Amino acid sequence: MKKRLTAMLLLIAMLASCGTTTAPEDTASPESSSDVLSADTETAVPEETAEPNGLPDINWEGKKFRVLGFENNQYSQFSTFEIDSEGETGEIVNDAIFRRNTLIEDTYGVEIEEIRDSTDIKSGNTTLQHLRTTVNAGEDLYDLAFASLQGIGTMAQEGMFCDMNAVDYIDFTRNWWNQDVNEVLEISDRLFFTNSDFSLQDKRRTYILVYNKGIVDQHNLGDPFELVKEGKWTLDVMAEWSTAVGKDVNGNGSVDFDDTFGFGFDSYNGFRTLAFGCGVEVVKNNDGVLELVLNNEHTVSAIEKILPFYTQDYIGTTCEAWKGKVDFDIWSVASRLFKEGRSLFIAAFPHNLSGFSADCVDDYGILPFGKYDEEQEKYYTCADRYGMLFGIPVTTSTPEFSGFMLEALSHASQTTSLSAYYEVSCKTKYTYDPQSAEMLDIVFDGIVFDPALIYDASGIASIFNTIAQAGTNNFASLYKQNEKKTQKTLEKLVKTIEELD
Repeated sequence: MKKRLTAMLLLIAMLASCGTTTAPEDTASPESSSDVLSADTETAVPEETAEPNGLPDINWEGKKFRVLGFENNQYSQFSTFEIDSEGETGEIVNDAIFRRNTLIEDTYGVEIEEIRDSTDIKSGNTTLQHLRTTVNAGEDLYDLAFASLQGIGTMAQEGMFCDMNAVDYIDFTRNWWNQDVNEVLEISDRLFFTNSDFSLQDKRRTYILVYNKGIVDQHNLGDPFELVKEGKWTLDVMAEWSTAVGKDVNGNGSVDFDDTFGFGFDSYNGFRTLAFGCGVEVVKNNDGVLELVLNNEHTVSAIEKILPFYTQDYIGTTCEAWKGKVDFDIWSVASRLFKEGRSLFIAAFPHNLSGFSADCVDDYGILPFGKYDEEQEKYYTCADRYGMLFGIPVTTSTPEFSGFMLEALSHASQTTSLSAYYEVSCKTKYTYDPQSAEMLDIVFDGIVFDPALIYDASGIASIFNTIAQAGTNNFASLYKQNEKKTQKTLEKLVKTIEELD
């Protein structure tokens, strides 16, 4: 992801031109807009970011742009937050969204409305069942729909979305669209869902590596930032550091919550993240042809490198391993260990940074995940299955209006909501050194959207979770069980996409 000085300057000018925002009573809160505006904004952005959106001057005479979002009342990090805002609160991202929408509504005579669904919380396939019901009933309720990565592929195969390549006003050559993502998602020259600078939930649910600076200094481990810049930040180095740090602190001979760990994982999904960080691919999109490419020596070797983090005491630990061993929510284990200064690394997300900023006993920094070896060209990370993309429902009577609004919102978000979230919230407000901000750019430049995860190719992408849970490298047998079924699924998927109206 590119740095954005011009975007930041425009954002600050916009905030200033709108007058002083009344902050919440807790003016010491890190959410205060005054904290943000006084922050260092020395970043850079290409001038074309502020270019005109190229849309015609149309007044839509009050037409509503109805967007289906998602609400998770138990875990708010899974909810959409980038679509609409009820008003200014003093929180920088919320206010940027509100002002962006107000500008677009006034400019084009539209009304932006978000309708949040909460029916699919347990399955994690956010909005899948709800949209399936409305589309099958032929109900024209939404002009755009957000859905999780693990559900949106199913929606496309069932014919719920329009081919965005055929929608008026959308111009995928513009820089507010992600061409790398489009190339992965496009099948047979058809693109049914994607992301842009308008979407933020996909970015909030991207894995990042956070490390404890105090532990690094205490053990004289070195400078990870320099290792990253030199291309020497590898999984082997992470394993060495984790081994040096992890230990039985209380000396009772058993692993418990008082000990220190090298790596804390939010879930078994962290195994897949490390694998993707090593350049492992499951399904490759070769110009619209989906090819299963998982079975090779590189994959097997990467799994061998990753396994110790899940099988050797103190080197790593995952939330699932603490079931029945703690008297609090096991999904907070990794976070609590890190905040209390008892793990060197944690596989986290950008939305975790605010909690780390408030609660960590030590300073932290941000890094990409280690490469397989120094020969690997770049650093990679994994888009989480609960991240979201968007598509245009086939039941909307005016897909051209959806295309118009997507182009307008994606363009405007560059200098408003995206800058507020990424440049200010992630890189300035909750990141305390310029090196970590630079590392975030490296991380976001290597996000992997593997088709296997999105299209759920017979569960082939879950092989990594199965290996993590089993604690043994049974890749060969697992792959053999799934290979033929997956290949048939991929062939059927392409055929299904080709035959959609």
